[in-house]
Amino acid sequence: MRFTINDAQDIRKEAVRDILEERGHTLVKSGEGAEVCLHFFRTDAPGYRAVKDGEDVCIEYHSLPEAFRALGKALEHVRAGKWREENPGVRGHKGFMFDCSRNGVLRVEAVKKLIRQTALMGLDWFLLYTEDTYEVEGYPYFGSLRGRYTKEEIRACDAYAALFGVEMIPCIQTLAHLRTALRWPSMEAYRDDEDILLAEEERTYELIGAMLASVKGMYRSKRVHLGMDEAFYLGYGNYRRIHGDVKQGELIRRHLDRVMELCEVYGLDPMIWSDMFFVTPGGGDYYNVPADYEWPENEKPDRRVTLVYWDYEGHEEDRYTRMARLHKKLTDRVCFAGGAWIWNGLAPNYAQAMDATKAAFLGLEDTGVEDSFLTLWQDNGAETPMMAGLPMMAFYSRCVYGESTDGEEMESWFRMLCGESWQDMLLFDRLDHIPGTGLYNAKFANPSKAVFYQDPLTGVFDGQYAGAGLDAWYRETAALLKKARKRAGAMAGLFRYYQLLASADAVKCELGAGIRKAYLAGDREALARIAGKEIPALRKKVQKLHRLREELWMAECKPNGYEVLDVRLSGVEARLKSAQRRILSYLDGRTDALEELAEERLPYYTNEEGKTEPVKCNLWENIVSAANIKGV
Repeated sequence: MRFTINDAQDIRKEAVRDILEERGHTLVKSGEGAEVCLHFFRTDAPGYRAVKDGEDVCIEYHSLPEAFRALGKALEHVRAGKWREENPGVRGHKGFMFDCSRNGVLRVEAVKKLIRQTALMGLDWFLLYTEDTYEVEGYPYFGSLRGRYTKEEIRACDAYAALFGVEMIPCIQTLAHLRTALRWPSMEAYRDDEDILLAEEERTYELIGAMLASVKGMYRSKRVHLGMDEAFYLGYGNYRRIHGDVKQGELIRRHLDRVMELCEVYGLDPMIWSDMFFVTPGGGDYYNVPADYEWPENEKPDRRVTLVYWDYEGHEEDRYTRMARLHKKLTDRVCFAGGAWIWNGLAPNYAQAMDATKAAFLGLEDTGVEDSFLTLWQDNGAETPMMAGLPMMAFYSRCVYGESTDGEEMESWFRMLCGESWQDMLLFDRLDHIPGTGLYNAKFANPSKAVFYQDPLTGVFDGQYAGAGLDAWYRETAALLKKARKRAGAMAGLFRYYQLLASADAVKCELGAGIRKAYLAGDREALARIAGKEIPALRKKVQKLHRLREELWMAECKPNGYEVLDVRLSGVEARLKSAQRRILSYLDGRTDALEELAEERLPYYTNEEGKTEPVKCNLWENIVSAANIKGV
């Protein structure tokens, strides 16, 4: 359709144009035959109102993201003759955090696309998580060969976000999660251990100062997320050798104080993940702190820092309420972070993410915690494409605005946002949400990854999944995805990728057990069929999946980091070829025995009753082999 803007006030036409063109519409000048005329009016009251009457769409808004959300709603109902919607808006700041540190560094155009989606959903925060994937002057090894962002790239994204009223916030690390930066010999003097910075050393604070100077020069926001989470071995490495034993709670407080001083120098307003102030009181469990617990004064964080309470897996409202109130004992500045669950392996876990998100919003109501964002982590190598997170982003945005998340409403909303079917995208959840995982896959089982990567001759998970009926489940999933792919738009490649994964897993889930059974039974005919037909056909599927995954990666992320995924996918192909060669060598009499098949296949995990059940194992190195693949 052809649109024109008659009244814009502070709405930038280029921002509207980009949104319209992405959805197949055109922005034209007045008098050039527009079918829809847009009128934008800013008001003092929070919230928005959008009214469509004939060819006119009038939008009243308080903030720019509200204006763009109202525009999105108008686009959702653009073919209606008359339509009206009002929303009182939201309290606090809301947004998304995108992980660009687990090998996948989003391209600038991909970041801009996600900025447009953030604005269309009516949210005002865009947090970019970069551990060492940004430039720090004076430290050339920091982020070396990692596809780090240049200052010009960040500034371009930041300026683009400002067109939509979206605040782009740097998320960095100033304590732990710096393994890739500290791997270099030149960074050895900064290590407490391989993942954690050496606290209370001046050179460390010089490095952190350079980090803060860098983000200060790239982002217009005064906010900065300093990280400081999961530093479980803080003080136990080189720190202990130099300074002796120390209480972790006191050490992290002193470290935070020093970093806060640096933030003051650069005029930055810091936030940190809160878990290191909760783990010890919780007996090692972040979420186990008693409701009546009181922190010693020397272990409390500076009240000027915003504590980010992160919780991705709670299904009980009371848990969120208790944790929010505990945070309020430490500071009035509390923000909540939920999870999109696109980090559980090769496929997203939507069921877990949606139920946890609903519980979080209900549990945090009336606690005074108003700011929140949804995290899109990319654990263990960014194996799940970031675009697979769009359904959870859409779901979260409707929770933020207090709207229904029923299927019909989500279908219409998601179709406008992404041009795809909501229900079709939810099929990706089937890859891991197999029978036996419960209503929400609450234990985060990820069989699609375990089955796909495990070895055909020494399968770590053969004792877990063989004979469980996954072959039929994955065949059905592949058929559903094939039909959905034919209906898909720009994301047809993503549907094809998951169709191939389901199809490969349908064969691979029984392959290793089938090879072993035939060998032990002396069934040479079955072995010949497996080596001559089944393995070659499976290799072709894996090769197609491999090529498609590279295309998806290169469209979304910078090339750096793909080499890890390339090695993993190539390994699946190589081991299938090796298995075929071993079997044929045995059948030809060149090999006397397939010794690796003699040993019993034990289940990877059994529950308290001694029964196998779907299980989570998200580290590739623990799936691909029982042999040592990491460390010495």
